[in-house]
Amino acid sequence: MSIRECLLEEGWYLLKTKVRQELRAMEHLENLGFDTYCPVFRQKSKGAVKEEILFPGYLFLLLDLEKDLKKFHTIRSCRGVQEMVHFNRITRQLVNSGRMSKKEEEKAKSDVLPKPIPNGDDIIDEIRNIVKILNNKADGIKPDALEPGDRVVMNNPLFKHLEMTFEKSLGSYRGQILISHIQEQRLSDGSTQKTVVKERRMNVNLDDLEKA
Repeated sequence: MSIRECLLEEGWYLLKTKVRQELRAMEHLENLGFDTYCPVFRQKSKGAVKEEILFPGYLFLLLDLEKDLKKFHTIRSCRGVQEMVHFNRITRQLVNSGRMSKKEEEKAKSDVLPKPIPNGDDIIDEIRNIVKILNNKADGIKPDALEPGDRVVMNNPLFKHLEMTFEKSLGSYRGQILISHIQEQRLSDGSTQKTVVKERRMNVNLDDLEKA
């Protein structure tokens, strides 16, 4: 096991795929034993229902070091995969350019490796909820009746980091929700603390909501 492999972390990683090869990449990665997720939803258009990829050109991979570490090096060369997404490209470019001293390069090794998505499990759960809402809408399934105080999610990626509470129905398939803007802070013990920094009310279509 190399030093670089020892610095890897478990969690959900983001992969960039070749054009229109998301499902091909997922199939080959799963054949190698990796756990992956490609969000696919159903969309109704002109009376027909078709499947669409929620994030074209991207794929999620759950890295389990106990079972996946020995084959980690195969990910980038897998059919359909273009690269693993790095969140610190500047450090990576400096190391690859050879302009850093050996001491600086050793210190930067952990930053050169791809990192898992922060709070990846929560984000994947939210994406699954969005896909479920979109599928229900395409299938003509109305959302469950909402009661004041219910936690809800909205089928819009712009709202995925917000906490929403249903307050009341306004009739004509519309309702009022309370949106809480959350600030997350990582504590010294590695846990995450959430604090409500702002709240606002908004009227929305009930078809766009689902119980959390």
